[in-house]
Amino acid sequence: MRHSTKAFSLKFITIGILVACQTPLIGQEVARDQVIDYMEQLRVDHDLPGISVAVAVDGKIVFSEGVGYAELDNRTPATGRTVHNIGSVSKVFAVVGLMQLVEAGSIDLDATLQQYMSYYPEQPSPITIRHILTHTSGIRHYRSGEFGPYGLLRFRHYDSFEEATRLWRDDPLVYDPGTAWMYSSHAHNLQHGIVESVTNEKYEEYLKYNVFEPAGMMATQFDVPARVVNNRGKGYVRDENGQFINAPNEDPSYKYAGGGILSNVEDMVRLALAINNGILLEPSTVSEMHRPQIDPSIKEYGSDTPLGHEQGLAWFIRTDQAGRRYPNHTGTVKGTRSFIANFAKQGVVVALQVNSLPFDSARYGEAIAQMFLGNR
Repeated sequence: MRHSTKAFSLKFITIGILVACQTPLIGQEVARDQVIDYMEQLRVDHDLPGISVAVAVDGKIVFSEGVGYAELDNRTPATGRTVHNIGSVSKVFAVVGLMQLVEAGSIDLDATLQQYMSYYPEQPSPITIRHILTHTSGIRHYRSGEFGPYGLLRFRHYDSFEEATRLWRDDPLVYDPGTAWMYSSHAHNLQHGIVESVTNEKYEEYLKYNVFEPAGMMATQFDVPARVVNNRGKGYVRDENGQFINAPNEDPSYKYAGGGILSNVEDMVRLALAINNGILLEPSTVSEMHRPQIDPSIKEYGSDTPLGHEQGLAWFIRTDQAGRRYPNHTGTVKGTRSFIANFAKQGVVVALQVNSLPFDSARYGEAIAQMFLGNR
């Protein structure tokens, strides 16, 4: 992954200088003000309302801060506890719950979808759970116009996941399962139906009691528009004059597993820490979740260009400039952008959220991680 010189322009400050300036260390020779200054520079350079970042080092959250505003109506300051919809980072929250059931022997990754969801239509070639988790199922992604005139179906609340799948499940596959890679949130959303079928529990209740609460993620929940949510921020888009306006709203009940979870950067870090500490999954299960799952010869559908990452189960596996491989994911929804990176071997976890676009959260999230990684 290439990064500009600007992204890495902040250098580590020596302990002697830090002591002289009375600036507390928060990690491997990193000053709190150093990270905040970088965040503020990013906010100004990209003209963002706000940025939130949390970092853990060696199992403890050592940094949790925000710059700018969580929302502009009341100019509420952004903090490490500002809550946004995390978009597709929801996929890696969801896969942890599913992998618990794999670990328990209740789900077979190589079983077909129909084994768990009888309502899902048979396809010319079988689709397995592993296919949907690796974006190799052939199930299409979201497309323009699928939510009807003026996008009105985006505001519909679905009382059951089966009902939500009627929007797209009868569409033909884009390609034969396992023959190409194509990002598909509709495919990942099927985790919802699979888990409910296996557990006979409501999906949010299952994740709450088996993932969120054991990991200490008390700010994390499903994005239900009617709920009053403490510390909720807002995402923004720009009008034709370049002015911030509220991002279009929607009811994410059709995509909780793929893009409908609310969280903050502290809880995103807590998820990774709970994975690393064996609280949520056995080490062998984590290894399978983070193992590259698809043949390197498989290309993105319609392209001859190799993928720019390795594909785990939901997680993307990238390699930084020092050769450190790490699972990560980004998310974009309703004017927000989120990122989580788990350098488990080096003991560093980073989570980032911003509330306007465009913003390369993976690039700058990794840049912040470099401050804490040092020579680890």
